[in-house]
Amino acid sequence: GHMGGKVLVPTREFIQKLLAARLASDVLRVPTLLIARTDANSAALLTSDCDERDRKFILSMDRTVEGFFRVRDGLEPAIARGLAFAPYADLLWCETAKPDLEEAKRFAEGIRREFPEKLLAYNCSPSFNWKRNLDAGTIAKFQGELGRMGYKFQFVTLAGFHALNHSMFALAQGYRAQGMTAYTRLQEEEFASEPAGYGAIRHQEFVGTGYFDAVNEVVSGGLSSTLALTGSTEEKQFH
Repeated sequence: GHMGGKVLVPTREFIQKLLAARLASDVLRVPTLLIARTDANSAALLTSDCDERDRKFILSMDRTVEGFFRVRDGLEPAIARGLAFAPYADLLWCETAKPDLEEAKRFAEGIRREFPEKLLAYNCSPSFNWKRNLDAGTIAKFQGELGRMGYKFQFVTLAGFHALNHSMFALAQGYRAQGMTAYTRLQEEEFASEPAGYGAIRHQEFVGTGYFDAVNEVVSGGLSSTLALTGSTEEKQFH
């Protein structure tokens, strides 16, 4: 959503995908929340003019070398698509190019004029340079303001990617300079986080080794001599 060259499919085709997803969840009896996302706020290309709802946004009948139509982007086409998708999805998500409460408000109002109770989703993306776009006060109130507009699902895509990479970078720097002192500092921070619910300090148990031990016990009738946690360093040093 935050890269160039975005191409929209016709509104009709997107709705068919939503219907197919709903049908699959109903047939399989799997409770499912469908989120309809649109990139129309910044997408400038369209695969086909087969849906009349899209035609008013087509800039000309000239096509790109790939055969795509050039279309007008912005909140108007994004809201138009959101309104078209609303009857078929549980939540609507308009991908944005920067964190902007006024823009979020305009999208929410455009949708909720016709669907007052529609739930909305917002990507608090790491692709945004937050401090460059907003002051500290606006950042602090950002989630609360979005919630009052109807954005009930707020998330940070790639948060884990950035947290993992930066924490490993910091650990590698510390390990180079301080050796195991740097790692034991991390380990003590893990122990200190346990009262808050952190569990990965016991990494073997955390990834489900105990479950497979239980399966082994059932299959062997309790006679297995190859249980992974029994006799492990984790059992002896972390319990």
